[in-house]
Amino acid sequence: MLGYRIYFNGDKFAIDEVATEVQTMPDDSTTMWFANKKSAVYAVEHHNANNLKDVKKCKECGEYFWQTDEERIWFTDRNMKVPCRCYSCRKKKH
Repeated sequence: MLGYRIYFNGDKFAIDEVATEVQTMPDDSTTMWFANKKSAVYAVEHHNANNLKDVKKCKECGEYFWQTDEERIWFTDRNMKVPCRCYSCRKKKH
């Protein structure tokens, strides 16, 4: 299936102008796929307006990943450091 990819480029979310083959991504990936361009453009605008603070860079693999407020609260409530590695790297470590 063809889709439009949105991704975090280090500063903000961006969209590929050409539809490509949809691939599966890790759960915490900042890459998303949309079937139509209109939905992808809306998602880019929404994420750039609201979610830039939730994107972190993994200190192990260098990929960007989501870190939600709920996740930060969960770790701080348990007196634990907030993760600085993506979900995939955390799973590899255990």
